[in-house]
Amino acid sequence: MQARHAVEALRKPEYTGENRCFPCTVLNVVLVAAVGLGVGALYDPVVGIAVVTVGLGLVYLRGYVVPGTPVLTQRFLPDAVLRYFEHSRPETTISANDGNSEFDPETELLTAGALTPCLDRDDLCLDSVFHTSWRSEMAPAAEDLDDAISRLLPSSFDHSVDVGFRGDTVVTRVSGTTVAEWPSRAAFVADAAGAAALAEVDSKWAERGFEERTKLLGGLRLWLDRCSVCDGTVELSEDTVESCCRSVNVVEASCTSCGARIFEAQLPSEP
Repeated sequence: MQARHAVEALRKPEYTGENRCFPCTVLNVVLVAAVGLGVGALYDPVVGIAVVTVGLGLVYLRGYVVPGTPVLTQRFLPDAVLRYFEHSRPETTISANDGNSEFDPETELLTAGALTPCLDRDDLCLDSVFHTSWRSEMAPAAEDLDDAISRLLPSSFDHSVDVGFRGDTVVTRVSGTTVAEWPSRAAFVADAAGAAALAEVDSKWAERGFEERTKLLGGLRLWLDRCSVCDGTVELSEDTVESCCRSVNVVEASCTSCGARIFEAQLPSEP
């Protein structure tokens, strides 16, 4: 009983589980291994093994061994490394182009007729007919999320897909592996409704893979003017997002009524 209490006292939930900082973990595992090898070489291999065992146990329970690791990791590891490992705030869905680096959602949406040149300014606007179709699909999508995910999947997809929540984030998993995420239920519903609407106008829709579909729908969501769930107004704002690894400036769109986050995109770094 006392041992269990001691273990629980060592735990740091803010740095473990879903909050675990992978760069911190990797850095500490490397340091523990290096210290263990050094101690083993200077004194006795058994002592070195003991040091590694204790160190890895602390990393597992606390997220790190060396005090101040989160700050040191953010300060000294290259941004590209931090971005590679970062996992705490994944954006919307899978960011892949089905192998096509030239894939441009805006161009595809314009070709499909979902977007059209604005009449009153030099810009693109939602086609009015498509806008009506998109809105009409939102209520059915919101009623059954498990059914809604099928709208995004190619007809040839025969795996079981689970839809769940992690906080406000909607997470879809295939065989226990996360394959896509949305920042809110409203974002997921908007994409599911958009999939149903695009299937009617996009001549390539049946041929598109899941990754290309989600990228196309993520682009369409930029034109969402009212929340797909509560019908509140969607407005843009800038914010600074903190993670265990770094701070990034983002532009995000959120509903003014229910606060649902519709999308988030990182702003370019200042030179």
